[in-house]
Formats: sequence, structure tokens, C-alpha cells
Amino acid sequence: MVWRHTLSALIASSFLIAPAAGHAEEEREGGILGTGIVGTITRLGSIIVNEQRITFPDDLPVKNELGPLTAAQLVPGDTVAVVADLTGANWEAQSIRRILPIIGPVSEISSDETGRTFEIMGTAVHVPLSIATTVKQGDWVAISGLWQDEDVVATRVEVVPPRQSAVIIGSNLSVGASNVPQIGNTLIAGIIPQHVESGDVIRVTGIPEAGSIRATSLETGIFDGKVGLVQAEGYLSPPTSKGLYTLLGSGMVAFTDQPDMIDETAKVRLCGYEGKLGGDSTADASPELLEKLGCQ
Repeated sequence: MVWRHTLSALIASSFLIAPAAGHAEEEREGGILGTGIVGTITRLGSIIVNEQRITFPDDLPVKNELGPLTAAQLVPGDTVAVVADLTGANWEAQSIRRILPIIGPVSEISSDETGRTFEIMGTAVHVPLSIATTVKQGDWVAISGLWQDEDVVATRVEVVPPRQSAVIIGSNLSVGASNVPQIGNTLIAGIIPQHVESGDVIRVTGIPEAGSIRATSLETGIFDGKVGLVQAEGYLSPPTSKGLYTLLGSGMVAFTDQPDMIDETAKVRLCGYEGKLGGDSTADASPELLEKLGCQ
């Protein structure tokens, strides 16, 4: 018998979005689409969230920038991107990727009444008081968390041995004053992204420098598999001059002609379909299921 754990990923109080029972997978040209779930693990164990549960085999490998990891080793505070299928009454993870928005050396540390702020390659990482950490200047850290505007709000901080390469993962939206692409406040040098759309999530590996990363490799996407419907938590980006905005770190975009209506300060849970965020993007999904799960 293969024992299975429950990823009580109340993936940060996320609603799990999927096609109606019996149609957890959708056939599309090019293969089967799963359901994408992006968020922060808040608990482990047999916990049902909105009558939905995610299970996984003990030995399910997790894509992890820090090396080999199984799903059973995930802990609260980890941010993950899960591809899941509905099996009977439960969700079963087909793949899990651990999302570490930034891995690198801490160049500066400041503190205030809300917690500590690390600067890593020019990007600010806010660490709430609820996260105990003894990080010192010069330490290498792996940050789990969510992007808010050009900063990261940490949900877990892990001190790691010094590495040859740093990593930054985030939405492709900004261009610096020198016309160099950037994620957060980290300039991307060495490689110019090709065939990357605004709002795409890019993963950059490279040499950490002051205010930048000198890229040695660049990839796009956050899921380790094909997805149609996606439910994600995070913060909305400021709209561009053309009205485009994204749920940061999700890869989903939308347009608005009322930029003042976009609240960039509130953490939200939103749904989308094939890269489009909210609105009519989920029209192909079961209306009954979307209504039941509160994702309309």
C-alpha cells in the first residue's frame, strides 16, 4: 500500500478551482491540462479546505532550487505551485514546485516595529516579527513568500550555505532606468529575455551583484506541468500605462481602464484560465463549481 499525506495546504486559505467532478482534467490540443494552485502552505496533515483536500505520495519529488526534496518534507510557510487532478472526492498532486522568490546574500538589514527588512541584490524582503530569524549581513538566505509591488513579503526564511549562483523568480513587468529588465528592484544583466510577455513569470539564475543578478540561465513559468484553471494568492501589480496588470508571481494578466480601482496593498485569491486573470477568463469552467468555490 502506498501511504499518502495530505497537503493541507490550506494553500493559504486558498479555494481550489477545478472542473466539475469527473472532469478534473480537460483535454486540449497538446495534452491534458491539470488545475494549478499557487500559494503558501499554512498547515500539514489531514485538513479539509472548503471540502477539498490535496493528497500526494510520500515520495513525490518536489522541484526545488535548493536540491532534492519530497512533498512530505514541505513545511508551513513554503510557497508552492501545485498541479492537481481531482480523484474521487479528493485532489491529488501530480507535481509540486517550491517557489523561492529570491535566493542570495543579504547585503543590508534594517528593523522597525513591523519586523526586519533584508536587501538582497537590490530587492527588499520584509520579514514579519512572527518569523523568528537570526540572519546576519552576509548570510545567504532562501526566501519563501509573495511579491508585493517591487518587494517580497516573506513567509519563511531559510539560511543556506553560500552558493555559486543566486536565484530570483517573479513577474516580468519592469524595465530599469538603463532599459535593463528587472524583477523587483533587481536588474537582470547578462541575458536579455526573448519571447517573454509582460506578466510572465521568469526564473533567473546567475551571479549576485550589487543591485543586480548577472544571469547565466533564464526560464519561464512556475508549474511543472500543463494547467488550464489556476487559483493563486498574492498581490496585484500596479497597472502599466496600457492598463495591464498581473497577480504577481502567478503568470496571469488582465487589463483595466480604471487603474485607480486596483488595490496593490491587499492580499487576494483570484482565479484565471490559460494565463488570463479573472473576469470572463473562467467562462469555460463549470459555473456551478465556480460559484460554489467563490471564484467569480
